[in-house]
Amino acid sequence: MKSHRGILAPLPVELCAEAQGHLLGDSRRQSRRQRDLKPRVGGRKQTMRMRHIESAGAIAELAEAILGDRHKPLVLISTTGDGAFAFDPDQIAREIGTEAEIATIATGEATYALEHALPPKSHVFGGAARSYPADFGADPDWRRSILRFPDRHTSDVLIEDALSQVVVRSLATAAPRRTWVSATVERVSGASGNVARLANGERAMIVADSFPPYLSLTEALVEGEPVEGWLTGRDLAPEPANADLSCFEAGMTTLARVVKVTSQRAYLVLHPAGSEIPLRRRDVIPGADAGENADMQIADVVQVGHTVRVRVLRTGTSLGLSLVGVDAEVPLVAPLPLLRGGTPWLREGINAERTPVTETADAQPLEVTSPDPTPPSPAQATATPTPRAADAEALAELRDEVRELRGAFARLGRELRAGTDLETLDRLRDESTGLSSELHRERALRRERDAIISGLRQELRDARTTRSDSVGAGRTEQRAWPNGDDWLRYEVLATWATRTIAADKSRHALSEYTIGPHFLQSMSDLDERQLEKALRTVVDVVTGRVAEIPGRQLHRLREGEGGSDPYVVRADGAISWRASIEVNAPSARRLHYWQLPGGTIELSRVVLHDDMTP
Repeated sequence: MKSHRGILAPLPVELCAEAQGHLLGDSRRQSRRQRDLKPRVGGRKQTMRMRHIESAGAIAELAEAILGDRHKPLVLISTTGDGAFAFDPDQIAREIGTEAEIATIATGEATYALEHALPPKSHVFGGAARSYPADFGADPDWRRSILRFPDRHTSDVLIEDALSQVVVRSLATAAPRRTWVSATVERVSGASGNVARLANGERAMIVADSFPPYLSLTEALVEGEPVEGWLTGRDLAPEPANADLSCFEAGMTTLARVVKVTSQRAYLVLHPAGSEIPLRRRDVIPGADAGENADMQIADVVQVGHTVRVRVLRTGTSLGLSLVGVDAEVPLVAPLPLLRGGTPWLREGINAERTPVTETADAQPLEVTSPDPTPPSPAQATATPTPRAADAEALAELRDEVRELRGAFARLGRELRAGTDLETLDRLRDESTGLSSELHRERALRRERDAIISGLRQELRDARTTRSDSVGAGRTEQRAWPNGDDWLRYEVLATWATRTIAADKSRHALSEYTIGPHFLQSMSDLDERQLEKALRTVVDVVTGRVAEIPGRQLHRLREGEGGSDPYVVRADGAISWRASIEVNAPSARRLHYWQLPGGTIELSRVVLHDDMTP
């Protein structure tokens, strides 16, 4: 991707750190004027809450909205160079709802003017997007509004940024009682679903309420290791540790994370909140100063996401690192922890997960549809091959090979222009021709692989359609049973039996549950497909697996819409829970249920996504 100033350069990693973003406040009259002038962008009809900025003349108003006093986040989405959107504004607007507002901006004159109107590193361009929190003007730090790139992040990440910045303004209430406690990490499961066991044996959910957006809570947790934080109810909120790099003295050996690699530099960090430390060729490739290993590239030694041993260098107060001369036998100085009382954030041999990169120039994205969040049954898994993981990895390797061939081709071209020996020129021309042929073969192989992937994906869709048509074929009718409760219990048992393999049936057995008075009536208007999804969700709840599946979006119901409102608890002590039956679907359904003090589940109702009644 080209930088905003039109210079081909690597993407700044600091702009891609994990964090948040937010939207336009209450300037609706201004938004209407913009919508009247620009009803469509790139063939897409704009939503009623969206305005599009296409000229530098409107930038002052936009900058004032970003830096001014707002009550809602502001999501700003830029177009690509050809005027299209890599992040779909309509989808983001539907998902966010009224919690935030959205603006779009054309890359070019408008984004160039915006760069000069905002603090450093806080603009957008080239298809990227970010969310500005409501109080961004009070502390305009770019790390509070992370830039999201379409080839590295999905729309869901941008949506989560915006929703995480929503501030509910309500009357002051008594702060809930909280206690600083120590616990042991029991399970690490993505951004949510992390569980810790307290000293008294009880479990608590580890939440990121006190965690800054540019740090990863998942990367800070290790199963079986200690964790400390503020305990409020059943939520354990760790606090970030101070990133004090002064503890690393000259000559020490520690671990660092590679965050960016160019042809002349490798950039490493000792802590996600610390500055990037550049390493030159001589700091990465042995003998580079003496002319040795001239054909070796920095990318041959390190790659983005690698965890590597480094030697600490000190020149006065400046801190440097080197990969050359690192003794594998020297004891490591422990990396800094991300959490107060936590374990080191880096562990030798464990690299950061690589995010698949999609081609933006001449290839179609690998994924164009969102998969069903429900895990496939054993029958699905054996009936149809799933190309995503293996083929995505193969395509990534193929793209790396093509990139290397292009680099070699460019180097040969430079040698041809500088050469004077006819024999050398002939040899280089032959090598260039051979490399061009190899490049064409690799491209043909990639097209063939893409065609295979497309065919497999179509077969997968056909198989899902066939299975969808057959859903309910073996289901009994409710009227064939003495009462609705017996029918439902049979269908739950049958769903559990078909979805759970033999090895997991003892570990994920059906626990005791009851059926609430309104549950069967709430299922009466579901079609066969929706009924199948509802039964799967009930099975996940009754077996206890619902907390392990991020797609279920499990959370407790509150008495109000505010984040500080108390949780819903029935007079008998039962706790109200809400799990997703469907996501990314019109009128998506949710399952409400009660968890009784003894652990028994009481199924309450199947509701639409905007129904918050327990």
